[in-house]
Amino acid sequence: MRYTSKKAVEYDLEQHYRLQKQYLDKCDELSGTDGFLIKEKKTRSGKPFYSIKKPGDSRYIYAGNADTSEVQKIRENRLYKETLIVIERNIRAMEDFLSVYRETRAENITELLPRVYKLPHDAVRMSLEPEVDNWLKEKQKIKDSYPVFNPAGLTCRAFDGTMMRSRAECVHYEAFFLYDVPSIFELPYETANDVLSPDFTALDVFTMESKAFEHLGNWFHKDLVKRRQYRTESMDRWDQFRQLGFVPEVNLLLTFGSGDSSFDAQAIHRKIAMLASPPPSKETIEMLRRL
Repeated sequence: MRYTSKKAVEYDLEQHYRLQKQYLDKCDELSGTDGFLIKEKKTRSGKPFYSIKKPGDSRYIYAGNADTSEVQKIRENRLYKETLIVIERNIRAMEDFLSVYRETRAENITELLPRVYKLPHDAVRMSLEPEVDNWLKEKQKIKDSYPVFNPAGLTCRAFDGTMMRSRAECVHYEAFFLYDVPSIFELPYETANDVLSPDFTALDVFTMESKAFEHLGNWFHKDLVKRRQYRTESMDRWDQFRQLGFVPEVNLLLTFGSGDSSFDAQAIHRKIAMLASPPPSKETIEMLRRL
């Protein structure tokens, strides 16, 4: 998990903090049953019934069947307290992990070295991640060999000043940076009759496979005529992408505009985050099949 161990644990830790608060609140609501014990017995016909022993009492008192409110509250309180034990144990483990974890990115390792041993940044990356570095250099060289398509259409400024064509492309660009996924904006590909430039070409560092990203901003356009025309043109492009070996939702990953004024940046992040996570192991796949 070279790219996401820390991010995944940080996210999970945040969820655990929220769960901890929720279950603490639940335990507070049921604090009136703290220390209560329940015991199950069965009638001659085999039906269970329950008795309750309160703190300070010397014996159990009959309480009724499983549907009795007090029995349910005691059980819930015990469940919530047990859940809190697991949550708090997980929190301690994740906090310990984050306190010692260090990403193996070039700049992070360089910080550990005395000044006299430090290499220039480009040399460091080439030493630690030669395949990734070579991929980026190769793709950038290809891009630089083509003129920029419609430079006047680059009207949206991304976080680092790079010009993009849309707000969605800026979000993609920032997400690739945040998840440390190598990517090239509008890398040209030659087909038999045309030159295609998907919004982004990104590298899956776990398989070393290039994957294309396309944002379909007008897929749900309010104007039915424009929507149909846009979808027809998009699917024609998919046929061209197929000639290049890019198949929708296999290695041509698609995101969509909503068609109204809302915008879901989180959906774009989720799509890109998949490239920052290693593929499931054979054991994991087999376990999921058994579920």
